[in-house]
Amino acid sequence: MSDYSVNQSRADMVAGLFCAFSFALSGLAIALKPGLLAPVAILLALAAARMTSAHRTLAGIAVIVAALAFFFGMIVAISTDNPLF
Repeated sequence: MSDYSVNQSRADMVAGLFCAFSFALSGLAIALKPGLLAPVAILLALAAARMTSAHRTLAGIAVIVAALAFFFGMIVAISTDNPLF
């Protein structure tokens, strides 16, 4: 096994972790502070998309989910008079 394939698999693992963390932050953004958590989730998903080619589709879905979490989190926060940030 060459060093390139080992580094590639490590980058894929980190990108998968970033995607999973982005999904978790997106879920929290709907219920808590969407102005703070959803942009962080979007940035994590974008970093994961740039980091790997194996999880690029998963990272794209994570970006879409985080953007929807921002939108719906803002709606929930405004409707319930919760803080946005």
